[in-house]
Amino acid sequence: MDPWSAAADEVALEGLDGITIPSLWIRLEDRQPKFPVKLDDGTKELLWESLISNTDLKFYELPQERDDVVLSDRFKNIDPETGIVTAQKFCDRKKDVYPVHIILENKEGIQGSCAFFTERKDITKHVRSKSLTALINLGEALERYGRKLVVVASQILRFRTLIGGESDPDLKLTDESYCLLERVGRARWQGELQSDLHGCSFKTDARKLHYMRKSLVKNGLISMQSHVTRVKSGQQQHSILLLLKRFHVNRRTKYDLLMEYVSNLLQQLPGQFATLMMLKEHLVSIPLCLLDYVCLSVCFVVMIVCFLAESK
Repeated sequence: MDPWSAAADEVALEGLDGITIPSLWIRLEDRQPKFPVKLDDGTKELLWESLISNTDLKFYELPQERDDVVLSDRFKNIDPETGIVTAQKFCDRKKDVYPVHIILENKEGIQGSCAFFTERKDITKHVRSKSLTALINLGEALERYGRKLVVVASQILRFRTLIGGESDPDLKLTDESYCLLERVGRARWQGELQSDLHGCSFKTDARKLHYMRKSLVKNGLISMQSHVTRVKSGQQQHSILLLLKRFHVNRRTKYDLLMEYVSNLLQQLPGQFATLMMLKEHLVSIPLCLLDYVCLSVCFVVMIVCFLAESK
């Protein structure tokens, strides 16, 4: 993807809320695969001109400045043996600069979440000429609007970016399900934990979030992975990690492989039953700590039951 398309892609992924110029630079610096050119002042000016000339983008002024996005790596402190994340949950660590405010039944077909949807001002005509050139340069735009200036992608571009080229562009989603898809897309490669979504972002019960997620899974728009977090108290919290299909990474730890091996072994035994001693005889090459973790942990059983139940 060329630099200009990459910039528009980052704008679209940020959703209906749009993205400030400083946050756009943060996103591009963190982009994977790596952004192809150095983000110096000259490149930023060229990117600004490309945004101006893109008719799928509009420019708005917010009623107040927005903080820059703060990026975190949920996989930074992960145990390679068990796949358990030792850091605390995302929603406890950073301020959400995109509070959920679902736009419902918009007459123009606009979908998404936007805290200042009715308050923000469309200033596109003040920065873009009729010939699609910049009326003000990047420095002037930042001086005049600062972090009140956001770039917003069209509904069509945002939807296509979220569902990918292989999905049906005429697919209809409820406003709630669209906002969930938008939230997951904004997370890029990090994904969103279902427990964080219903507890921190959407502030709704798990049953309703499951309903919102159901159509996204049915239409193949998102993927799901089991995810375990060890909180400050030492307890383990089990959840499901949701990602856009384009950002899916198949993370299989030794723990996952061992679970699969034990499952396959049980399916081959009469009655799919085995004693702990029988399992240990079959798994003599497995470290005892990992074997006990799988065979004796109640949390392991609960995780499998919950994951299968929520996947129906």
